[in-house]
Amino acid sequence: MFEAEIRLYNYDQAPAAPLFPGDPGEHCGARIVQLLGEGLVGYDPQSGAPHLEAAESVTTADSRSFTVTLKPGRTFHDGTPVLARHYVDAWNHTAYGPNGLPGAVWFEKVLGYPEVHPAQGRPSAERLAGLRILDELRFEVELAEPFATFPLALGLVAYFPLPDAYFADPEGFRRQPVGNGPYRFAGAESGTDYRLTAWPEHRGTHPPRIRGLRLTAYPTREQAYQALLNGELDYLDALPHALLADGRCERELAGRLVGRDGLMLQSLAFPGHLPGYGHPDLRRAVSLAIDRPRVIGAALAGRQRPADGWAVPQVSGYLPDQAGGWCTFDPERARTHLARSGFTGPLEIHSPVSARDWLRELADCVTEVLGIECTLRLYDRTGDYYDAVGGRTVTGAFRADWGADYPALENFLRPQFHSTGAFNDTGYARPEFDALLDAADTAPSQAEAATLYQRAERLLAEDLPHVPLWQEWACAGYSARLTDVRMTTHGYLDLTSVGVLG
Repeated sequence: MFEAEIRLYNYDQAPAAPLFPGDPGEHCGARIVQLLGEGLVGYDPQSGAPHLEAAESVTTADSRSFTVTLKPGRTFHDGTPVLARHYVDAWNHTAYGPNGLPGAVWFEKVLGYPEVHPAQGRPSAERLAGLRILDELRFEVELAEPFATFPLALGLVAYFPLPDAYFADPEGFRRQPVGNGPYRFAGAESGTDYRLTAWPEHRGTHPPRIRGLRLTAYPTREQAYQALLNGELDYLDALPHALLADGRCERELAGRLVGRDGLMLQSLAFPGHLPGYGHPDLRRAVSLAIDRPRVIGAALAGRQRPADGWAVPQVSGYLPDQAGGWCTFDPERARTHLARSGFTGPLEIHSPVSARDWLRELADCVTEVLGIECTLRLYDRTGDYYDAVGGRTVTGAFRADWGADYPALENFLRPQFHSTGAFNDTGYARPEFDALLDAADTAPSQAEAATLYQRAERLLAEDLPHVPLWQEWACAGYSARLTDVRMTTHGYLDLTSVGVLG
């Protein structure tokens, strides 16, 4: 028996990219694709622990060659069976450079990636040499080098399969995407409302309990919050910071709040190529000048956990105090390092407008301690902000919030700080750091890999390409229609437990 429809918030703009696994480069699209599809691996909504989902097994003898065996009897929403070739075809399509898909970065370690996705020029191959179909339900993945952590990532949307319908009619698929997950696409309205319905044939670990989902974009958090109060929205995981901090959300929602420590770390990133911002003493000065408990208490309702490194405690490989004291509040040392840097200001910080309240408090800290002007450059549209950061047109430091794709220390380090990392938007490059990550990737066991990742993280304390701020406290408000409300490790509504009244 399905519960009634739930109305969910879906960021501040409609998805700009098609809804298929290789192209969820934006949060609003990825959230929908995650509901439409299902990975080889799944993640427990409460602990984040990985488990086999569409895969019957993922085996390896050397952490380089992996054999994936699929569970039999799984089908796409159009009724066609999910077979090994649907993964291989989808992965080859995503990795192929001329297709220009953001998800290609997740195939960099597969043998043959440089041939299908060269840094320059045309590809010399159309398919990854490391993918081989063994039979209808088995395929092999050979990596260029061993990578013990690889199976943990197989629940990411980039690794979802694509049905034959996509390759037969790409344009039709974009209008009516077909997945293999618990919900199927029912339509889009006004460019901002996306409707999904439960797919009763789903055989996954968590079959759908909710009859339908409506995901709606609102231009601002304030408008979304008003919709929640008006009974037009059931779950909002982007409550306005100011209203949380002054207790208004608690009062107006009559206690209908849910929260937890998230798998997200908030930081300030410093582009190394900008004059002054590349000096490590400026970054040290700013980090020591930030009174994290003050900012958290004054502008974030006091729930965030001050950072002590570049990962959060819930991930495999986390070690406390990796920042080596740079995350403590020490005004005297801060001023000493500012003098060494030669930086006289002003200090610019770029961010989406949604963070304006806590950023103003943080900027006040920096100005009071260091005596330099600290100005905010705020973006009304989150997409414009990410375009500026990705295009390296920001003219100062910028907010860098990173949420784990999968619960491992490696996922906090490589994407953001390896010189070739897909999200290394500061241009950070240190050969010793890269070498440690590369050695960890090829370690014979996950335990040995963790030790090398931890050594690499400690090097970040010498350079501070990002100034860690705090572990995010994910918080959401919900309507009186919902019961048994829990939040997943990524802050989403846990659809495996929630109920609906009426």
